[in-house]
Amino acid sequence: MRPVERGDCPKSAEGMDISFTDYKEARDPLIGRIGDYCSYCEVCLHGSIAVEHVRPKTPQPELAREWTNFLLACDTCNAIKSDQDVILTDYFWPDRDNTARVFDYDLDQPPRIKTGLDPALRSIGESTIALTGLDRVPGHQSFSDRDRRWLKRREAWGVAILARGKLEVRDTPQMREMILQSAVSRGFWSVWFQVFHDDEEMRSRLIQWFPGTARDCFDAQTQPISRPGGLA
Repeated sequence: MRPVERGDCPKSAEGMDISFTDYKEARDPLIGRIGDYCSYCEVCLHGSIAVEHVRPKTPQPELAREWTNFLLACDTCNAIKSDQDVILTDYFWPDRDNTARVFDYDLDQPPRIKTGLDPALRSIGESTIALTGLDRVPGHQSFSDRDRRWLKRREAWGVAILARGKLEVRDTPQMREMILQSAVSRGFWSVWFQVFHDDEEMRSRLIQWFPGTARDCFDAQTQPISRPGGLA
C-alpha cells in the first residue's frame, strides 16, 4: 500500500478552501494530487475510479464533503469496505501512516505483514488487509470471480520482472525512463518498489514519478521510515 500525501484542501481563485457541493467534485483534484490509483490495492483505473470516504458518509453526513476524509478507490475495495464505520486508529491509512513500513509484497501473493513488526501493529495491519479484502485471491473463502485485483497485481509482477531483466541487459537512461513510464501507467507501486529493491536510483525515481507518494516516508536511501504523526 503506497503512502500518499493528499495535501491541503484545494483553493478557489480567491485563495479560499473549496467547498464541495458534491463529494464527486473532488475526484479530479484527488487524481491530480495522488494519481488515478486505488489507495488500497493500487490498481490503476484511469477513468473508472471513485472518491472514497475514509469514514463512511452515511452515518456521518458531515464528513460527506470533507477533503480530509477523501481518498480514491476501485469499485471492489470500495464495495468490500462498504459503509461500516471505522475507528481511524484501528487501521493503517495511506494518507496518515507509512504503509510501506507495514506491508510486504511477494511474487504472485497478496500483501502480507512485514516480518518483525511489533505485535500490536501487526494486529492493526491484519485488520487493514481485511477491511478491503486485499488478501482475497482464488481459494480465499470470500473470493469472488468478479474480483480481478489479484490478476492485475500478478500481471504487474510479470511486467516489472521483465523490465528488470531488460535493464540488466541494457542499463541506459532511456531504458529506465521507459520502465518508469510503464510502471506509472500500470500502477501497483508497491510491486515495482519491491522488484527494484536493490536499485536505489530506480526506487527513488518511483517515489518521484508516482504522483503524491509521501516522500517524507523514506530516507535518503529510499528505506521506509516512521511517518510523523502516524502509527507507522
